[in-house]
Amino acid sequence: MSSKSRTIEELHNNFEYYCDLIEFSPVAIGAECENKIIFMNSAGASLLDASSPYGLFGKSLIDFIHADYRALVQDSFARIINNNEKISPLEVKIIDKDGSNKYLELSASSFTYKENPAIQYTLHEITRRKEMENLIVQSKQDWEETFHAITDMVTIHDRDFNIVYANKAAEQILNLPTLQANMPRKCFEYYHGTECPPSGCPSCDCLKTGKPANFEIFEPHLNMYVEIRSMPRFDQGNKLIGLIHIARDVTNRKKAEDEIESAKNELEQRVDERTTELRSANEKLKDEISERKSVVAALQKSEIKYRNLSQQFNTLLDGIPFNLLLLSADLKIMWANKAAAMLFQKKNEDLSGQYCFSLCCEIMSPCENCPTIRSFSTGLEESSEITTDDGKILDIMSFPIKDESGKVKTVIELTRDITEKANLQASATRTRHLASIGELAAGVAHEINNPINNIMNYAQILIDEFQDEEKDDSVARRIIKDGDRIATIVRSLLSFARIRKEEKNLLSLHDIFSDTMSLTSAQLRKDGINLHVEIPKKDMRIPVHPQQMQQVFLNIISNSRFALNQKFPGTHDDKLLEINCEEITINESPYVRILFQDRGTGIPDKIIDKVINPFFSTKPSNVGTGLGLSISHGIISEHNGKFLIDSQEGEYTRITVVLPVVYGEDQ
Repeated sequence: MSSKSRTIEELHNNFEYYCDLIEFSPVAIGAECENKIIFMNSAGASLLDASSPYGLFGKSLIDFIHADYRALVQDSFARIINNNEKISPLEVKIIDKDGSNKYLELSASSFTYKENPAIQYTLHEITRRKEMENLIVQSKQDWEETFHAITDMVTIHDRDFNIVYANKAAEQILNLPTLQANMPRKCFEYYHGTECPPSGCPSCDCLKTGKPANFEIFEPHLNMYVEIRSMPRFDQGNKLIGLIHIARDVTNRKKAEDEIESAKNELEQRVDERTTELRSANEKLKDEISERKSVVAALQKSEIKYRNLSQQFNTLLDGIPFNLLLLSADLKIMWANKAAAMLFQKKNEDLSGQYCFSLCCEIMSPCENCPTIRSFSTGLEESSEITTDDGKILDIMSFPIKDESGKVKTVIELTRDITEKANLQASATRTRHLASIGELAAGVAHEINNPINNIMNYAQILIDEFQDEEKDDSVARRIIKDGDRIATIVRSLLSFARIRKEEKNLLSLHDIFSDTMSLTSAQLRKDGINLHVEIPKKDMRIPVHPQQMQQVFLNIISNSRFALNQKFPGTHDDKLLEINCEEITINESPYVRILFQDRGTGIPDKIIDKVINPFFSTKPSNVGTGLGLSISHGIISEHNGKFLIDSQEGEYTRITVVLPVVYGEDQ
């Protein structure tokens, strides 16, 4: 065999080896010329959901790229072909046959195929990596939200006593300014109000020794008792780089401890005194048998006093308005005071042996944030706030009772219902917001009113002149029409801001609905809306401002009309507005519940808690002002009623208005 023949054979063998290497490579490899695939290995065919590489020939990789990434890939391929430019790997997205997204990393370079410029590329699937990146971002967000939701003060310090990170509770309580890298915030300035670390500070020792520190102090600068836990922070090389500082306000707990300690000392003193008397009595029994009867009498008298003392102590616990439970290690109730028994509607003896979580929260296992479990574990007083399924907010404190060896035997759990307090705080915040918006609305309305009146007057002058000259006055009439629309918005703003002080009148519910229906029934019929109204025949009178109550009903019906017309542009059997009224009793007082329900577009869950906010509207800007529901909610509140909204997107919207009713002599 000649040298040339051997060379050709070796080249042929090397080419076949190279082809096998590419074909069996787990990496997707392909090539395109003139926007057509001329080669694709099996891995590429599998990645693009093709039965074989030959099924891809003649197509373009662009055909498989998601529409959002096609322009980027086309531009990159053009730069490679025209400028022989090298580009960084691109992250692109394709869509599988099942509709799911698949992320790829695309690398490409140029070569010559049959004297024409061509592109060769590799495709790496990075879907899993993208999912992990998204998971990491979500985990970071969840961690930050949890960190800022902690009610304790949590700050992170470096070795130079600088606060490098703090949660919202710490920012508010310590009055921390914005943390910036070039402006150090020394921890002792904000925790202690000093210019240098205080002597003997356990947290400072933690920075020096690298050992955790737990302690309680009274901090005059903050005017509170603080329970502090300092934990060292180390880098990957186990080098101390700072600490995590957790501080909890335990002022109320300290006060409770002092009160309990005072009661305990008083009780111990009484027990010591009684013990001394009993010992003296025993000595007299030994020495003076003849005085046995008098000693027995003295003992009986002492027993009566002791029973009275025990009764007084039990009366004191029963007189506490908060729920007191004595719990065993398995969270069974051993004793309960009168307030707890009344809450659970059971006798004290019937509560014994039942699990606290099954009674309090109606669940089959302990609460996730149960302070009693923590007290059994830590031996310390614990506290937490728990929200039950029925919306109650409970403030729970637990106090461990230890035996002589220091082991926690039982725990006293004190529970307070702070739902009303939390709701009052939220209501006060909303009232302040509405007052501020009302002042703004009044100012804007008064500033707009005068120029709008002038514009409408000028337009009317033009109409009068055009009538005399027989000219087209359509433009002037449009000016007046739009001016009326602006004036309507101004009146809504003024109505929202105005303080209503007029006296209420006792009006029949039938009369109010009659006036309302006379204004809306024609429009409802025109829109093809079926109206179904059920009002009890009994004459129910309610103390109202007539125009305000009519405004509320008109606002609700107008919103229902809009929702029904959006869902059913023409006539339809389900294009229905139902209005039902019924008598109810709340706290032994008569009320009427008025239910407005339509089968329109409904309200999405994510915005249902915002629809009564001023200027919030889902309607187009030329249809609604966003004040209707906010004004209606305010009017019903002024009438000592309730305004409730329930909706399911695409199904229905139900608005409930509850108002007090006056009967008989009350009229």
